[in-house]
Amino acid sequence: MTAEKELLRELSFSPINLTHLHLLSDSVGMRQHAIHGIPLLDSGYTVDDNARALIAMLDFGELFEKKEARQDCIKYLAFLNHMQMENGWFRNTLSFERQFADKGGSADCLGRAVWAYGRTVNSWLDENYRQSAQKKLDKSLRQVLNLEDIRPIALSLIGLTEYAKASKQKLLVEGVELLANKLVKEFEQNSSDDWQWFEDIMTYDNARMPQALFAAFQITGKKQFLEVAEKSYAFLEEKTIRGEMFVPVGQDGWLPKGRAKALFDQQPIEAGAMVQAATAGFLATSNDCYKKSALTCFNWFFGGNSQGAAVYDKKTGACFDGLTPKDVNKNQGAESLLEFLIARFCLERMRRQKI
Repeated sequence: MTAEKELLRELSFSPINLTHLHLLSDSVGMRQHAIHGIPLLDSGYTVDDNARALIAMLDFGELFEKKEARQDCIKYLAFLNHMQMENGWFRNTLSFERQFADKGGSADCLGRAVWAYGRTVNSWLDENYRQSAQKKLDKSLRQVLNLEDIRPIALSLIGLTEYAKASKQKLLVEGVELLANKLVKEFEQNSSDDWQWFEDIMTYDNARMPQALFAAFQITGKKQFLEVAEKSYAFLEEKTIRGEMFVPVGQDGWLPKGRAKALFDQQPIEAGAMVQAATAGFLATSNDCYKKSALTCFNWFFGGNSQGAAVYDKKTGACFDGLTPKDVNKNQGAESLLEFLIARFCLERMRRQKI
């Protein structure tokens, strides 16, 4: 508990540093990669990162400074609008020369765009911007409701719950239930007494599924969504938290059922998603165990990890791209930073509520 209090105290005195966010951004949007701290121009821009950037800056504006955040939010929103196709799907990548670099992006990028649009609808932005986001989200609804893969479903589900908070339309609540039931079905088909998970392998962005189900429970009140969220989050904790240290599933082999977990490379998205899911768990249950989990996972960025190395750079406001078996990955791209910032804003909400 002392370590938790110290971290919360540090957050109360630590200013939000957006230097690297603005370094990675230009008039078009958020660039994808950086070599060390230098933006890699030819990596272009993605819907994945600009959706995250929009969510992060909406959170920043809500918690700190709306005037400073407004122009960035509009820029990232404009990027998403530009990347949406007539059928509601999204291209994901735009080159530095402002050319579309793919014919159609992944289902994940659709899910992240829907999350960002839903967050915009349920935000402090002026009504005309919120209405624009609502129209764009509505355009994607048919694609969203037909999704079958669990991560895009979870990402989209979080967006629909945000939309439903702002507009209590029956159709939206039904959409939330439809997507949440898909996650529950996958959990029931793949879980057993010793494997409480949605598929037979843990890979990336693992906490997103329980996060989405916690959010779905808050909208619908369906106990089954909460039960699966709690079971799956507890299982994920069991596999990734050792005492006071978060050790996420590594990219080099993941965690197949019945086999050992890969320890590296560890990615910031895992720590960020865990903080966000734990916050959603607390909001759904008021159980202090989720606060403790959120702080443990957030401390991964500050050296509470298996390398004892800081992943976030307080001086520059950048986040390194992960932990390797030998060192920190010194590249400082958009995904890493944005997952850190969104997690940071989750803890800020908890801190202000004196949780």
